[in-house]
Amino acid sequence: MLKFRSSVVMSKINAACVIIGDEVLNGKIVDTNSKFFAKYCYNQGIKLNEIVTIGDDEYQIVETLQRLCKKHQFIVTSGGIGPTHDDITYESVARSFNLGTKVDEECKRQMQRLSKPETRLDTVALKDFYRMATLPYGPRVENYYISDDLWVPICSIDHKVYILPGIPQLFTRMLKEFTPTLRKIYGLTADKNQYVRFFIRTRLTESQISAYLRKLQAEASEISTEIKIGSYPHFGLGFNTVSILGTTNHQAFLESLNARTIKELDGEPISAEDEESISNGFEA
Repeated sequence: MLKFRSSVVMSKINAACVIIGDEVLNGKIVDTNSKFFAKYCYNQGIKLNEIVTIGDDEYQIVETLQRLCKKHQFIVTSGGIGPTHDDITYESVARSFNLGTKVDEECKRQMQRLSKPETRLDTVALKDFYRMATLPYGPRVENYYISDDLWVPICSIDHKVYILPGIPQLFTRMLKEFTPTLRKIYGLTADKNQYVRFFIRTRLTESQISAYLRKLQAEASEISTEIKIGSYPHFGLGFNTVSILGTTNHQAFLESLNARTIKELDGEPISAEDEESISNGFEA
């Protein structure tokens, strides 16, 4: 059965993701960054507690970040750092921390080296271009340049909030390449407990399994509040999936829950890869 288990290092870091953009809220684009970030946190052993989608609105950004900072140690923002009038993330995040913004000279040098804007933009366009280098500043701010071929940094405030682009290719690449630094910042090491997750497929309906799962969750919660029992319907496919998630310090107990659930629900184990493929196969 163990071949169907997935595990990663667990930490005590709580994370949140803030997706910023009117274009997400009005349906123009589909947010994929939060999905990537959820997987990223799981793979790093970071507990993702909240994903928030808000518009390009200063009050919303400030209020959201100030609220999230009270309970989270790792917060990323995605979007709103371009050159146009509605790109207000840098200014709004700075205001959340009572900081100002100014053109960051290192970012400007990187822009000039890679993009040579003075050779192709008029005065007005050049001013808007350098809005993307107008970053929060002060001793609480640190900018991480991920690669020599990217001028946009990950702007970090208090090693708590990290401002990233909304473009999915950049968001995913920059987070991946930032991982070694992130692990140092938060002291993520391999000597901690690990997440463990089992998936079980059953032909029974959710109504038929709900009483059993409710009892199972109550029993598991007596052992650890980190143990989560989930149920995922797959409409039209003739089966549902049960998830058992916990940590390796409860390995034997989790394995017993897995074996019992397979027997009680006349189920069979399914890999995490197969479950993801099934869950994300639907297109609206």
